[in-house]
Order: sequence, then structure tokens, then C-alpha cells
Amino acid sequence: MNGANFRLHPMDIRQLETLIRIVETGSFAGAADALCATQSTISARIGALERSLGVELFDRSSHRARLTPKGQELLKPAQEIVALAARVRHQIGNAQALTGTVRVGVVGLVALTSLPKLMSAVRDRYPGVSVMLDISLTASLVDKLREGAIDVAIVTGPLDKSGVTCVPLGHDEFVWIAPSTLNVPSGRMTPVDLARWPVLGLSSQSHHYPVIERWFREGGAEYNPVISCNTVRVLGDLTLAGLGVSLLPRRSYAAEIAAGMLKVLNTTPEIAPVELVALYRTSTTNSLTHAIAALASEISEFSGRL
Repeated sequence: MNGANFRLHPMDIRQLETLIRIVETGSFAGAADALCATQSTISARIGALERSLGVELFDRSSHRARLTPKGQELLKPAQEIVALAARVRHQIGNAQALTGTVRVGVVGLVALTSLPKLMSAVRDRYPGVSVMLDISLTASLVDKLREGAIDVAIVTGPLDKSGVTCVPLGHDEFVWIAPSTLNVPSGRMTPVDLARWPVLGLSSQSHHYPVIERWFREGGAEYNPVISCNTVRVLGDLTLAGLGVSLLPRRSYAAEIAAGMLKVLNTTPEIAPVELVALYRTSTTNSLTHAIAALASEISEFSGRL
């Protein structure tokens, strides 16, 4: 572009967010889907941004959207500006005035415990906001977050936090639990001892799977579940049905434990508490994402808050 004759145009936050979404999704079409806009609108925003700066930001000779050196130089400041604008809207704006739809991904553990309380708090504090829920595994939800398919992910950690803002929600204690009908001994049990009983487990796609597999392996036993599934709630139902022992969140099944339907096994070594976090893309301009993540932290009942 020739900088001698161009006229300076005002820069728009939406233009910067559009640039970020193109980079995240890899295409103008992907950005259009993520921003609920037409592809022509996306192209127009980038064209206006390029005219305002007097430089080309994308290499049009490639089929995939690739930033030029000037585009690469703009990316980090754009992310910082977009994130700051969203924080200002969240902190200064009137909560009652927030409207729109926010897409929230939640792991089964949270769906089983604090999701109803969170949704009730959203309804009370942000009456103009609609929520679309996606219940899935951590890995799937993190992928969807990075792709722009959801706005907030409430998942288990630890995980790679590059490109996302992480709001700690605390930890949940997982313990080995057996149905009373199995008559599992009350004495101390090692992984070898536990492996003699039918073990119900989370699927290999679960964030918990490596932890469980390592617990058995380091204890000299093989993790070989007789039934696997991908949700904690189903795992708990199968345990209550007397089909085997499983690793479950103690707090979620406190009532069944108190009633004698389930019992906590005395296993060694202990399994470390599971971290819970709320994630959103650092570059997002949607103040709803900040609001939902902050609210999830505020109402969290998980222990060991950081």
C-alpha cells in the first residue's frame, strides 16, 4: 500500500478482534462463524483496518490466512487492547444492562455439583443474558474454546494455559468409593488390593485417566476397568447400582455415604485433589465471558481456593 496518499481512518475494536479470530481459526470463514458475521463483513473489517494503518496485514497469496510481518507485529498489541476493553466493560458497566448469549462448556464434575447454583446466579445477576451449555470432557472443551466454539470453559486442570485466561475455582477431593453391597474390606488397601475388585473407570479421553492409570501402575497393579464411561455422573450411578468401585468426588456423594449406600475406601497412596478452573480466551472482547468466569469463582464451593 502507498502510505503517501492514504487518509487515516479510525481504528475499531471489532477490527482488532476480527484479526485475532482469523489467526485463531486460520481463515476468514472461520472468523465469520466465530463472530456470527458474514465473510464479507470480516473482509471489510480487515480492509478498513489495513487502510487505517496503511499496511497489509494478511498475505493474500496463500489459501490459508497468514499474517504479514506487520500483521505479526500488530497481533500482541491487538490482543492486549481487546482484553483491556473487555475488562473495562465488565468492571465499569452496569450488570443489569448486559445482554446476549454466552456459550459455556462444563465438565461433568461441575455439572454434577455447582452448575445449578451458577446458572441461578447468572439468572439473578444478569437477567438479560442467555446461556448455551455444552457438557463434555476437558480436552474437548479446551479445543472448542481455542476454536471459538464456546466462550467460557469450566474444566479440570492442570493444562496448557497459553492464549487463555485462567480463573482458579479451587479443588475437589476424589476418593475410591464402593457400594455397600460389595462388602469391600474396611482396612487399608493398596492399588494391588483394589485391582482384585471390579473397577469402574473414566474413559481414556478423560482428564482423570492418566492420574488413575499412574496410581495403579506406580502401585504395581494394572488399571483394567470392567466398565468405562466419560462422565462422573454415570460412573456414580453405576457404582450405586453395585457394579464396582470407582474414583468419585467425595463431596458430590456425601449424602449417599452418610446414608450407608456408599463407603469411602481406605486406600494408599492418596490421590491429589483435582483442580477446577474457568477459562476464556485472553483476546476476547465479550464482557459476558469475564462476567461468567468471575461469577463462577465467586460462587465456587470447591475447597483449597488459590
